[in-house]
Amino acid sequence: MTDDDIGGATEAQHDEGFETTQSPDDTDETTGSDTGQRVIDALQWAAFGILILVALIATLQFYFATSNAIRNFVTPDYRPLFQAIFNLVILLASALGLSVLVRRIT
Repeated sequence: MTDDDIGGATEAQHDEGFETTQSPDDTDETTGSDTGQRVIDALQWAAFGILILVALIATLQFYFATSNAIRNFVTPDYRPLFQAIFNLVILLASALGLSVLVRRIT
């Protein structure tokens, strides 16, 4: 007598892909939890997208407010220099962020 004979399944049933341990009720439970997980994932991605949009708006407002402050507090002779330095700092910070992001993705 083999282990398969004791369990009630023959080798032919195993070869054909019959499973004797799973009931239809088990499938319904996993499908429900998969659907719930998909909904949670979708909500998390939606929240992520909204937060990215808010961060982009805040970044643009910060950029324009800083440019306004440079126009108000820096004498006209030095404004182009301060604007160039500010824009260079923003460009370098963006390049650094993109570099880190590309490394993490690949």
